[in-house]
Amino acid sequence: MRTVARFVPDSLIGRELPGTNTSYRLVHYISSGGIAHIYLAQSQGEQLVIKLLRPELSSNVEVVERFQREARLARRVQSESVVRVVEEVMEFASFVFFASEHLTGVDVADLLGSRKRIAPARALRISLGAAAGLAAAHAAGIVHRDVKPENLFLVHLPDGRELVKVLDFGMALDTGAPARSEGGFVGTPGYASPEQSHGAAPHPSADVYSLGVVLYEMLAGGPPFSARSWVDLLSLHALSPPPSIQGLPAPLEELLQKALMKRPSERFASMAAFIAAKKEVLAGLSAPRTG
Repeated sequence: MRTVARFVPDSLIGRELPGTNTSYRLVHYISSGGIAHIYLAQSQGEQLVIKLLRPELSSNVEVVERFQREARLARRVQSESVVRVVEEVMEFASFVFFASEHLTGVDVADLLGSRKRIAPARALRISLGAAAGLAAAHAAGIVHRDVKPENLFLVHLPDGRELVKVLDFGMALDTGAPARSEGGFVGTPGYASPEQSHGAAPHPSADVYSLGVVLYEMLAGGPPFSARSWVDLLSLHALSPPPSIQGLPAPLEELLQKALMKRPSERFASMAAFIAAKKEVLAGLSAPRTG
């Protein structure tokens, strides 16, 4: 494996990276994650985000494949509730990157960190927005497999509405592609469906379960399960019923229970069915009380 000199993210500020039909001038370093550095960029008068693979990982075939998959699958989904990828993975010199829309707002994890519990009506609306993006992904033959608060972003629109954007398709599965061995568990243990924990073939119902966990956390102020190890956490998701949340209206409690059933066949039949049920519960919460 070749040796890569220590990379300083700020060193690229002002640099232009060539795209397919345009170029991207990096104007601000935003942050770094486990596999990538994030920049604000300008291209033809538009602000975009450049996600640049850490140079030291550019020779890791598995990481590069995940990075490419994230951009390719997100771009395939046509929904305002999924982050818009404007340029699939490009390579220039030692840099591997892709470009996506620039979002202003907070993710659900940040929201939970500041507020703990979220009012039922707002939690349902956020969950509905996420479900719309995931339903579009399922229609395109994609199972996300990593639905969690950090991957749900809230964009604050000028009219006061919140638009939810589903992020990070790096662990997503293209159900139309040839099956391949992935060598173990895929997902985030605190939000993984029971079938993910034992390596069953992924299905859209796995995303129904994970989104149900996120809805539970918004309503309760914490996830349904906690454990000292990820193995124990997966076991709880596979075998233990989630604790009840005190004070929830019965229809909302029933909705959660169905979304979090251990057997996929006992959950909502599709993300569309989950959406319909949430809309019905939300309408009941919003209806004026009489008597």
